[in-house]
Amino acid sequence: YEREGILWKFISFPDNQDVLDLIDRKHTGILALLDEQCIVPRSTDQKFTRYLYAKCDDHARFSATSAQRVDYKFSIEHYAGPVEYTTDNWLEKNKDQLPASSANLIRGTEFDLLAKIQKFIRSEDRDGRGSVATKSVGAQFSAQLLQLRSRIDATVPHYIRCLKPNDELIPDSFDPKMIVDQLRCGGVLEAVRVSRAGYPTRYPHDVFKARYYILGDVKDRNPINQWRRRSAAGSMSKEESEVKRLVSKIAFDIWEADHEAMMLALEENGTPIRNRSRSST
Repeated sequence: YEREGILWKFISFPDNQDVLDLIDRKHTGILALLDEQCIVPRSTDQKFTRYLYAKCDDHARFSATSAQRVDYKFSIEHYAGPVEYTTDNWLEKNKDQLPASSANLIRGTEFDLLAKIQKFIRSEDRDGRGSVATKSVGAQFSAQLLQLRSRIDATVPHYIRCLKPNDELIPDSFDPKMIVDQLRCGGVLEAVRVSRAGYPTRYPHDVFKARYYILGDVKDRNPINQWRRRSAAGSMSKEESEVKRLVSKIAFDIWEADHEAMMLALEENGTPIRNRSRSST
Protein backbone atom coordinates (compact mmCIF):
# COMPACT_ATOMS: atom_id res chain seq x y z
CA TYR A 1 0.00 0.00 0.00
CA GLU A 2 2.82 2.44 0.82
CA ARG A 3 4.56 1.67 -2.47
CA GLU A 4 1.35 2.33 -4.40
CA GLY A 5 0.49 5.48 -2.45
CA ILE A 6 -2.67 4.04 -0.84
CA LEU A 7 -3.80 5.60 2.42
CA TRP A 8 -4.26 2.86 5.03
CA LYS A 9 -3.95 2.11 8.70
CA PHE A 10 -2.86 -1.03 10.52
CA ILE A 11 -5.71 -3.51 11.01
CA SER A 12 -5.73 -5.45 14.26
CA PHE A 13 -7.23 -8.92 14.34
CA PRO A 14 -7.41 -11.64 17.03
CA ASP A 15 -4.30 -13.80 17.30
CA ASN A 16 -4.85 -17.28 18.73
CA GLN A 17 -1.15 -18.11 19.06
CA ASP A 18 -1.35 -18.07 22.86
CA VAL A 19 -4.14 -20.67 22.73
CA LEU A 20 -2.07 -22.84 20.38
CA ASP A 21 0.90 -22.54 22.74
CA LEU A 22 -1.25 -23.54 25.70
CA ILE A 23 -2.42 -26.68 23.91
CA ASP A 24 0.50 -27.72 21.73
CA ARG A 25 3.68 -26.07 22.99
CA LYS A 26 6.65 -28.40 23.38
CA HIS A 27 7.30 -29.53 26.99
CA THR A 28 4.74 -27.18 28.57
CA GLY A 29 1.59 -27.56 26.42
CA ILE A 30 -1.41 -29.61 27.55
CA LEU A 31 -0.71 -32.37 25.00
CA ALA A 32 2.94 -32.56 26.06
CA LEU A 33 1.95 -32.82 29.73
CA LEU A 34 -0.54 -35.54 28.82
CA ASP A 35 2.16 -37.53 27.00
CA GLU A 36 4.43 -37.11 30.00
CA GLN A 37 1.82 -38.53 32.35
CA CYS A 38 1.13 -41.43 29.99
CA ILE A 39 4.62 -42.84 30.58
CA VAL A 40 4.64 -42.25 34.34
CA PRO A 41 3.97 -45.51 36.25
CA ARG A 42 0.55 -45.75 37.94
CA SER A 43 -0.55 -42.32 36.74
CA THR A 44 -4.27 -41.56 36.70
CA ASP A 45 -6.56 -38.98 35.12
CA GLN A 46 -6.89 -37.26 38.50
CA LYS A 47 -3.10 -37.03 38.92
CA PHE A 48 -2.81 -35.63 35.40
CA THR A 49 -5.48 -32.99 36.09
CA ARG A 50 -3.77 -31.84 39.29
CA TYR A 51 -0.49 -31.68 37.37
CA LEU A 52 -2.25 -29.60 34.73
CA TYR A 53 -3.52 -27.16 37.37
CA ALA A 54 0.01 -26.72 38.72
CA LYS A 55 1.59 -26.15 35.30
CA CYS A 56 -1.05 -24.08 33.47
CA ASP A 57 -2.82 -22.16 36.22
CA ASP A 58 -0.92 -18.94 35.45
CA HIS A 59 -1.82 -18.94 31.74
CA ALA A 60 -4.29 -16.21 30.78
CA ARG A 61 -6.34 -18.57 28.62
CA PHE A 62 -6.53 -21.35 31.22
CA SER A 63 -8.94 -21.32 34.14
CA ALA A 64 -10.36 -23.74 36.70
CA THR A 65 -12.84 -22.64 39.33
CA SER A 66 -13.18 -24.30 42.71
CA ALA A 67 -16.28 -26.16 41.51
CA GLN A 68 -14.44 -27.36 38.40
CA ARG A 69 -11.46 -28.57 40.44
CA VAL A 70 -13.75 -30.76 42.54
CA ASP A 71 -14.86 -32.56 39.36
CA TYR A 72 -11.39 -32.45 37.75
CA LYS A 73 -12.41 -30.06 34.98
CA PHE A 74 -10.89 -26.94 33.43
CA SER A 75 -11.73 -24.28 30.82
CA ILE A 76 -9.84 -22.77 27.90
CA GLU A 77 -10.74 -19.34 26.50
CA HIS A 78 -10.90 -19.97 22.76
CA TYR A 79 -11.68 -17.35 20.10
CA ALA A 80 -15.33 -18.42 20.15
CA GLY A 81 -15.50 -18.25 23.95
CA PRO A 82 -14.72 -20.44 26.97
CA VAL A 83 -14.91 -24.22 26.53
CA GLU A 84 -15.04 -26.58 29.50
CA TYR A 85 -13.12 -29.87 29.41
CA THR A 86 -13.27 -32.97 31.55
CA THR A 87 -10.26 -35.29 31.74
CA ASP A 88 -12.12 -38.59 32.14
CA ASN A 89 -10.22 -41.41 30.39
CA TRP A 90 -7.75 -38.99 28.79
CA LEU A 91 -4.72 -41.15 29.56
CA GLU A 92 -6.29 -44.31 28.16
CA LYS A 93 -7.51 -42.56 25.02
CA ASN A 94 -4.17 -40.86 24.47
CA LYS A 95 -2.25 -44.15 24.67
CA ASP A 96 -4.64 -45.83 22.21
CA GLN A 97 -3.25 -49.24 23.17
CA LEU A 98 -4.56 -52.74 23.54
CA PRO A 99 -4.29 -54.47 26.92
CA ALA A 100 -1.33 -56.84 27.12
CA SER A 101 -3.61 -59.89 27.19
CA SER A 102 -5.36 -58.84 23.96
CA ALA A 103 -2.05 -58.15 22.24
CA ASN A 104 -0.71 -61.57 23.23
CA LEU A 105 -3.88 -63.16 21.85
CA ILE A 106 -3.34 -61.47 18.48
CA ARG A 107 0.34 -62.45 18.42
CA GLY A 108 -0.60 -66.11 18.85
CA THR A 109 -3.18 -66.15 16.07
CA GLU A 110 -2.80 -68.17 12.89
CA PHE A 111 -5.07 -65.86 10.90
CA ASP A 112 -2.98 -64.32 8.11
CA LEU A 113 -4.59 -60.86 8.23
CA LEU A 114 -4.00 -60.43 11.98
CA ALA A 115 -0.43 -61.62 11.54
CA LYS A 116 0.17 -58.86 8.99
CA ILE A 117 -1.17 -56.06 11.19
CA GLN A 118 0.75 -57.06 14.32
CA LYS A 119 3.48 -54.53 13.59
CA PHE A 120 0.94 -51.70 13.77
CA ILE A 121 -0.40 -52.72 17.18
CA ARG A 122 0.85 -50.98 20.32
CA SER A 123 0.23 -52.57 23.70
CA GLU A 124 0.96 -52.10 27.38
CA ASP A 125 3.90 -53.71 29.09
CA ARG A 126 3.59 -55.72 32.27
CA ASP A 127 3.71 -52.64 34.50
CA GLY A 128 0.79 -51.07 32.69
CA ARG A 129 2.98 -48.46 31.01
CA GLY A 130 2.62 -47.56 27.37
CA SER A 131 5.14 -47.43 24.57
CA VAL A 132 7.05 -44.34 23.53
CA ALA A 133 4.99 -41.17 24.03
CA THR A 134 5.79 -39.84 20.55
CA LYS A 135 3.30 -42.39 19.20
CA SER A 136 0.42 -41.14 21.33
CA VAL A 137 -2.81 -39.82 19.89
CA GLY A 138 -1.87 -36.29 21.00
CA ALA A 139 1.51 -36.51 19.28
CA GLN A 140 -0.08 -37.83 16.10
CA PHE A 141 -2.59 -34.97 16.18
CA SER A 142 0.20 -32.40 16.63
CA ALA A 143 2.17 -33.87 13.72
CA GLN A 144 -0.89 -33.90 11.46
CA LEU A 145 -1.75 -30.32 12.42
CA LEU A 146 1.80 -29.17 11.68
CA GLN A 147 1.66 -30.92 8.30
CA LEU A 148 -1.69 -29.29 7.51
CA ARG A 149 -0.41 -25.82 8.42
CA SER A 150 2.67 -26.35 6.26
CA ARG A 151 0.47 -27.26 3.30
CA ILE A 152 -1.75 -24.23 3.87
CA ASP A 153 1.27 -21.91 4.06
CA ALA A 154 2.60 -23.33 0.78
CA THR A 155 -0.67 -22.89 -1.12
CA VAL A 156 -3.47 -20.39 -1.67
CA PRO A 157 -6.41 -22.26 -0.13
CA HIS A 158 -10.09 -21.46 -0.60
CA TYR A 159 -12.41 -22.52 2.19
CA ILE A 160 -16.00 -23.70 2.08
CA ARG A 161 -17.74 -22.89 5.34
CA CYS A 162 -20.61 -25.25 6.12
CA LEU A 163 -23.31 -23.77 8.35
CA LYS A 164 -25.99 -25.59 10.29
CA PRO A 165 -29.34 -23.88 9.55
CA ASN A 166 -31.26 -25.22 12.57
CA ASP A 167 -31.01 -27.57 15.54
CA GLU A 168 -34.11 -29.56 14.61
CA LEU A 169 -32.48 -31.03 11.46
CA ILE A 170 -35.53 -30.21 9.36
CA PRO A 171 -35.63 -28.79 5.81
CA ASP A 172 -36.68 -25.25 4.88
CA SER A 173 -35.94 -23.90 8.35
CA PHE A 174 -33.39 -21.09 8.68
CA ASP A 175 -32.45 -19.68 12.10
CA PRO A 176 -30.70 -16.31 11.49
CA LYS A 177 -29.36 -15.99 15.05
CA MET A 178 -27.85 -19.45 14.87
CA ILE A 179 -26.18 -18.67 11.54
CA VAL A 180 -24.72 -15.40 12.84
CA ASP A 181 -23.37 -17.17 15.93
CA GLN A 182 -21.63 -19.75 13.73
CA LEU A 183 -20.15 -17.05 11.50
CA ARG A 184 -18.91 -15.11 14.51
CA CYS A 185 -17.48 -18.13 16.34
CA GLY A 186 -15.82 -19.36 13.16
CA GLY A 187 -14.09 -16.01 12.65
CA VAL A 188 -15.84 -15.41 9.33
CA LEU A 189 -17.24 -11.99 10.26
CA GLU A 190 -13.82 -10.89 11.53
CA ALA A 191 -12.16 -12.16 8.36
CA VAL A 192 -14.66 -10.24 6.22
CA ARG A 193 -14.04 -7.06 8.23
CA VAL A 194 -10.27 -7.35 7.82
CA SER A 195 -10.61 -8.20 4.13
CA ARG A 196 -12.89 -5.24 3.41
CA ALA A 197 -10.64 -2.82 5.25
CA GLY A 198 -7.54 -4.15 3.51
CA TYR A 199 -8.43 -3.57 -0.17
CA PRO A 200 -9.08 -7.26 -1.00
CA THR A 201 -9.75 -6.71 -4.72
CA ARG A 202 -6.42 -6.30 -6.50
CA TYR A 203 -6.90 -5.59 -10.21
CA PRO A 204 -3.91 -5.45 -12.56
CA HIS A 205 -3.68 -1.95 -14.05
CA ASP A 206 -4.59 -3.00 -17.59
CA VAL A 207 -7.65 -4.94 -16.39
CA PHE A 208 -8.79 -2.05 -14.20
CA LYS A 209 -8.45 0.46 -17.03
CA ALA A 210 -10.28 -1.79 -19.50
CA ARG A 211 -13.19 -2.25 -17.12
CA TYR A 212 -13.63 1.24 -15.64
CA TYR A 213 -12.21 3.62 -18.26
CA ILE A 214 -15.73 4.86 -19.06
CA LEU A 215 -15.96 6.42 -15.59
CA GLY A 216 -12.90 8.60 -16.20
CA ASP A 217 -12.54 11.99 -17.81
CA VAL A 218 -10.78 11.60 -21.18
CA LYS A 219 -10.34 15.39 -21.40
CA ASP A 220 -8.38 15.57 -18.14
CA ARG A 221 -4.70 15.98 -18.96
CA ASN A 222 -3.59 17.71 -15.74
CA PRO A 223 -0.38 16.31 -14.23
CA ILE A 224 -0.58 14.01 -11.24
CA ASN A 225 0.15 15.57 -7.82
CA GLN A 226 3.91 16.06 -7.69
CA TRP A 227 4.17 15.22 -3.97
CA ARG A 228 2.75 11.75 -4.64
CA ARG A 229 5.10 11.40 -7.56
CA ARG A 230 8.15 12.18 -5.43
CA SER A 231 7.02 9.81 -2.69
CA ALA A 232 6.88 6.88 -5.10
CA ALA A 233 9.97 4.95 -6.08
CA GLY A 234 11.17 6.55 -9.30
CA SER A 235 8.96 8.32 -11.80
CA MET A 236 5.51 7.13 -12.84
CA SER A 237 4.94 5.40 -16.10
CA LYS A 238 2.19 6.54 -18.44
CA GLU A 239 0.00 3.61 -17.37
CA GLU A 240 0.46 4.40 -13.65
CA SER A 241 -0.46 8.03 -14.28
CA GLU A 242 -3.61 7.05 -16.14
CA VAL A 243 -4.66 4.61 -13.42
CA LYS A 244 -4.10 7.16 -10.65
CA ARG A 245 -6.07 9.79 -12.57
CA LEU A 246 -8.92 7.31 -13.11
CA VAL A 247 -8.97 6.28 -9.43
CA SER A 248 -8.99 9.93 -8.34
CA LYS A 249 -11.90 10.69 -10.67
CA ILE A 250 -13.95 7.75 -9.38
CA ALA A 251 -13.20 8.64 -5.75
CA PHE A 252 -14.25 12.26 -6.33
CA ASP A 253 -17.50 11.22 -8.03
CA ILE A 254 -18.33 8.97 -5.08
CA TRP A 255 -17.57 11.76 -2.61
CA GLU A 256 -19.63 14.25 -4.62
CA ALA A 257 -22.64 11.91 -4.72
CA ASP A 258 -22.40 11.30 -0.96
CA HIS A 259 -22.04 15.03 -0.34
CA GLU A 260 -25.11 15.88 -2.40
CA ALA A 261 -27.13 13.19 -0.61
CA MET A 262 -26.06 14.60 2.74
CA MET A 263 -27.01 18.14 1.72
CA LEU A 264 -30.46 16.99 0.60
CA ALA A 265 -30.95 15.12 3.86
CA LEU A 266 -30.02 18.20 5.86
CA GLU A 267 -32.44 20.35 3.87
CA GLU A 268 -35.25 17.87 4.41
CA ASN A 269 -34.57 18.01 8.16
CA GLY A 270 -34.80 21.80 8.10
CA THR A 271 -31.11 22.46 8.66
CA PRO A 272 -30.09 25.79 7.03
CA ILE A 273 -27.34 25.49 4.44
CA ARG A 274 -25.48 28.58 3.26
CA ASN A 275 -24.07 27.44 -0.03
CA ARG A 276 -24.29 24.18 -1.89
CA SER A 277 -21.98 25.15 -4.71
CA ARG A 278 -19.03 22.90 -5.49
CA SER A 279 -16.61 25.78 -4.87
CA SER A 280 -17.66 26.04 -1.24
CA THR A 281 -16.88 22.39 -0.59
